[in-house]
Amino acid sequence: MINDRNAPPGRRLLLAAGLSLLCPGAVTRADAATDTPGPVPEVERLVQGGPMALALTFDDGPSPVYTPRVLAVLRRYGVTATFFMLGANAEKYPWVVRQVVEEGHVLGNHTWSHPTLRRLPAAEVRDEIQRTNDVLARTGGGPPPALFRAPGGHFVPAALRACAEFRLRAVRWSIDTADWTNPGVDRIADAVLSRAGTGSIVLHHDGFLSRSAVPEHEGRADRSQTVAALRCYLPQLLDRGYRFTTPVRRTDPSV
Repeated sequence: MINDRNAPPGRRLLLAAGLSLLCPGAVTRADAATDTPGPVPEVERLVQGGPMALALTFDDGPSPVYTPRVLAVLRRYGVTATFFMLGANAEKYPWVVRQVVEEGHVLGNHTWSHPTLRRLPAAEVRDEIQRTNDVLARTGGGPPPALFRAPGGHFVPAALRACAEFRLRAVRWSIDTADWTNPGVDRIADAVLSRAGTGSIVLHHDGFLSRSAVPEHEGRADRSQTVAALRCYLPQLLDRGYRFTTPVRRTDPSV
């Protein structure tokens, strides 16, 4: 057995070349680390939809309590949104996933369990994304999602490589409402109304990952301020002439 860990760089190259001649199918560890499906995607912070177009996005759902309430407000004003869902929640509440799809909204991948990606090995990052793709395709009754958002917006290299592999576009945001902190309805609405512009991607939350059987009983899972803020600012944005779109493009293979 050849041990090359302590060999100088030049000798390591010769050893690797010799190994490739002896075992044509062998791949060195360095080669494997650079063997990606293609160029990694750039992280998008603006939506492409023409003048006065912006996008509403919701993270951490689905929730059996708040997602239907969000959908009711969107339905009232004829607004389409994107829901970046957690695989664990989608598995628990598949009927909510189906309702989101049936009402014409777009599903996005937000990992399985909302981990801090930089603390995970690359294989676990990939698994978080793949499992969520699979459950959203199964529960949503369609192809896997075309969009991915990393928890906290932390797009580590392993996540971007997985996006390239699964043909996911990486989407962040340009307006953070911080609604998950429950800062008050007026502050959530003002964050959107004061910063909205062509191409804006608005970040909201409609759910929360919890091991509890009834997660909505926990304070951090209360999304009632988000629902109230939507009722407040959506008619104002529509009066200003804004149109609502999603980050999905017609050229995406899953559309």
